[in-house]
Amino acid sequence: MYSLILKAHVALVLLSFISFLLRAMWGFNASALIENKFALAMHQLLTFMMLISALLLCLTIKQYPFFDPWLTEKFILFIAYVGSAMLVFRPHQSRQSRAILTSLTCIIFTLIFVIGKLHAPVVLG
Repeated sequence: MYSLILKAHVALVLLSFISFLLRAMWGFNASALIENKFALAMHQLLTFMMLISALLLCLTIKQYPFFDPWLTEKFILFIAYVGSAMLVFRPHQSRQSRAILTSLTCIIFTLIFVIGKLHAPVVLG
């Protein structure tokens, strides 16, 4: 069961990140699609499903945020990732501001990915 949940989680993580990149591109191009309610709902659904799969993984491996340092770090960075992504999608933002926030969000995503692969804290460890 672990293998199936892990594959689903990784797929959802990648889909969610692709969704973020697509929406960020729409923001850079000043496309009206950035305010598309369906695209936003799909992005939110992917993120929610990713969280559910993460919870199932925690239960499967019996490791939890605030008890295991690497999961605590992933959880804190995930909150930062969601917050910075929300800032990227704000309407009427300068290109420079959007570029900085998009870069920051991508760095946070990369850190979360690395921590997940290593099962060890990177920033706080």
